[in-house]
Amino acid sequence: MQQMRRLDGFSGKFVNCIAALFSAYYIYTCGFGLVSFELHIAGYLLFTYVLVFMLFPFGRGAKETEVPFYDWILSAVTVVVIAYWIIAYPEYSIRRIGAPGQTDLIMGAVLMLLTFEVARRVVGYVLTTLALIALAYVYFGPYIPGIMGHFGYPLERIIDSLACSMGGIYGVVTSTFATYIFPFIIFATFLQAAGAGTAISEIALAIAGRTRGGPAKVAVIASGIIGSITGSSAANAVATGSYTIPMMKKAGYQPHVAAAIEAAASTGGQFMPPIMGAAAFLIAAFTDTPYWNIVKVSIIPSFLYFLGVGMMVHFIACRRDIKGLPKDEVPSLSSALLKGGYLLLPIFLIIGTLMLGYSVNIAAFYAIVSTYLLSFVRRETRMTPARVWGALVDGSKASLMIGSTAGVIGIIIGAVSLTGVGIKFSAVILELSHGILPLTILLVAVGGYILGMGVTITAAYILLSVLAGPALMEFGIPLLAAHLIVFWFCETGGVTPPVALVAFAASGIAKCDPNRAGFAAVRLASPLFIMPFMFAYTPLLLNGPLPEVIETVISTTIGIIAYAGMMQGYWLRMANVTDRILLGAGAFCLFYPGLYSDFIGLGLLGVATVINRKRPVSI
Repeated sequence: MQQMRRLDGFSGKFVNCIAALFSAYYIYTCGFGLVSFELHIAGYLLFTYVLVFMLFPFGRGAKETEVPFYDWILSAVTVVVIAYWIIAYPEYSIRRIGAPGQTDLIMGAVLMLLTFEVARRVVGYVLTTLALIALAYVYFGPYIPGIMGHFGYPLERIIDSLACSMGGIYGVVTSTFATYIFPFIIFATFLQAAGAGTAISEIALAIAGRTRGGPAKVAVIASGIIGSITGSSAANAVATGSYTIPMMKKAGYQPHVAAAIEAAASTGGQFMPPIMGAAAFLIAAFTDTPYWNIVKVSIIPSFLYFLGVGMMVHFIACRRDIKGLPKDEVPSLSSALLKGGYLLLPIFLIIGTLMLGYSVNIAAFYAIVSTYLLSFVRRETRMTPARVWGALVDGSKASLMIGSTAGVIGIIIGAVSLTGVGIKFSAVILELSHGILPLTILLVAVGGYILGMGVTITAAYILLSVLAGPALMEFGIPLLAAHLIVFWFCETGGVTPPVALVAFAASGIAKCDPNRAGFAAVRLASPLFIMPFMFAYTPLLLNGPLPEVIETVISTTIGIIAYAGMMQGYWLRMANVTDRILLGAGAFCLFYPGLYSDFIGLGLLGVATVINRKRPVSI
């Protein structure tokens, strides 16, 4: 990813005005409805593309303090092309759909070129190359042998489907980004401007600061909550890690472990209700499921994930004899809540509005407005006009990482729809797995890991869900469960070397070896690999009889604690190989569905506990 330009003077003021207008317009549409659907979708792309051309240089060595003339030209071309579509679409949809005119095709072709350039500047070549391969696959289908071949499409049909209609660039991905994801990004910047990040950290410090290994537990709690709001694991790792990582290092955690803890907690924020990450809104759109239902079924898995990370952090502290913070460095919970707890009320407001059946964008609107109003409770948090302006500008700029991918992902989704490659790819997965569900899930995990190294989590989820999701459903896995399996596996790319973007971002603050931090993060975030199997084999997603759900939650909770002890080599005291084998076997039995396996698992944990307890303190 290129660094943003640092603009000043006229160009800086111009860009900030565009960014503030971008945020303000979409706050308005959240609360008061759309002017028109085509303006809603295309306006999002127009603002995004113009800001990308203004803020992201063409390449290394390009001007970083001013906008060169060619980027002004590209911005102007963007306005012309997208404005043409907004004006022409009503007539196109009635008279020319399927038979576009020459001007439609020219404008569509230019839009596709602009789309590739926007994605290349912001997220690099990987996603752009995948989109180019998708285009080539659509055109050269007749020349591809075997099951993956197809009849092919002429250029006119490709441009019409992907850049003129609402099936590609202007499709469901862009619509979801504009309607649901962008407003919550703005909400996050409003919270940050009001000081909610500090309030969350203070509350987490009051809750866990004095416990064994307290600074790391504070990082887990604070980063998990803030990560849910920011929507970006890497951004959260940098933002919260700037104060949690030094605190952990001071307490006695090794630098690479401190970076790994921050990375694991920030990654969990992507599926932490009530807001979750950007991909969660796409899950709701792709599965036609109310967003509140996504929130409900994600509560237990996210709790289990953070329990696993928290217990591993605890066992590390026990193993290294890391104490909590001194009493004079930890605020009381009551004072922390009184000082800044009111800034968290908008989060509960979101839960309430969703429970009452309001739409996600209405919930975002009320959350933004309530954050502004609540900021006036104390002078220190008051959102002055300057802070509001800053939040509007920052919201637009923060959205560019995600927004820049909307067009190219739309091209890929459109290509999959045109060619039916999703079904064919799923058939290949089924053939490779020989119809064995665990092997199929492992192949999906490998796909999530590979894609997660090269593209954003949101992009990885979209690609893998359309390619591998149907294979999971062939085994009778419900639609929502299949998408959540894909979603969780795509999260692994952020903490798994050789790329491990989230862990590498945290390692920069910890001043440690990025690869060492990445491997430590894999261990801490390894519940990411367990939960998808639970989605497939158990009613952990609340998709079964209540007694079975309760039994699954209890057994999985005990199992995840045992698993954490096995991974970190500590139980009641230091664990040797025998203890760890017993803990791992017990955890596996507790994860496996059924009462008999639960009793066996509890028995194994009992044996491990007795043996471990009788061993001398020093090993």
